[in-house]
Amino acid sequence: MTTTNEIAGKIATEHSLTKAQGKAIVEAAIASITEAAVAGNETSLPGFGT
Repeated sequence: MTTTNEIAGKIATEHSLTKAQGKAIVEAAIASITEAAVAGNETSLPGFGT
């Protein structure tokens, strides 16, 4: 299992950001996906699923 913090850390490292900035990006992406789901919309992430 990969955690939110692990994803955030990887983003931060790969893009020369702080871990806090990486976590903000991950949380924003998850919030956008959640909003779409609540609205009844489908989100598709190639290589990951729908």
